[in-house]
Amino acid sequence: MPTISESLHFNYDGKSSKDFGVIHINLDNGMFDEVFVATRSIVETKVRGNDTPLFHSVEEEPLEFDLPIAFTKRFTDEDIDKVVVWLFQDKYKPLYFEDKPNRVFYCMPVGEARIVHNGLREGYVVIHMRCKSSKIESPIYVTPTYDLSQNTGDYKITIENKGHVEVYPEISIEKVGNGHITIMKNGEIFEIRDLTNAEQIYVNTEKEIIVTDIVGVTRYDNVVGDYHDMVLSLGVNEFIVQGTCKIAFRYKFKYRF
Repeated sequence: MPTISESLHFNYDGKSSKDFGVIHINLDNGMFDEVFVATRSIVETKVRGNDTPLFHSVEEEPLEFDLPIAFTKRFTDEDIDKVVVWLFQDKYKPLYFEDKPNRVFYCMPVGEARIVHNGLREGYVVIHMRCKSSKIESPIYVTPTYDLSQNTGDYKITIENKGHVEVYPEISIEKVGNGHITIMKNGEIFEIRDLTNAEQIYVNTEKEIIVTDIVGVTRYDNVVGDYHDMVLSLGVNEFIVQGTCKIAFRYKFKYRF
């Protein structure tokens, strides 16, 4: 699997480094040295008289890494201005390297950035980037819209989580006819009851949000089951859908490196 240090070009905020005349460079001598996974720490409480602390949880710090870039030719003041406007954002923006387009860092510059040059307008810049979380994300994946208008039994939908951690999907449903929609996974049930024909439903299983397109109506009281039971576990996930509808799943994988 390619690493960050091996990638020559990158894309930040939807714009390629090629458009700015810069390349991603490696400042290490010999072996590459780069962040592998985010910094982790154990949250625990020391108990008097006990040599084993009471474990609470593991906390991870947002990912941070250096982004050294070099100009492919002698740079001008205009070149510097364009790079500064492009890279020095005040919000987290997506960054990916050309050799790993399925690994997206949501990051922005922090700390001090330095330019190293020879006085002849040739040189490189080192920028320190901080991500919004300890994980790297994939692009958004969307399943086909499964047309279950004639569904009279159990319809199986399979999704493989190819990431490193569990993630929660978003679900879009268009009801066909009045009635219930039931989704089952590993014996757990998530059901939305008493929907109406052609009603559009959006479910965010991570944030426990459900939205309908019917004005003035909420569907929280129509939900039976736990949103989090619809989690995408590592590997293959099988969902069983009961009820007539059109349904699609939307999700991102998350990686530690």
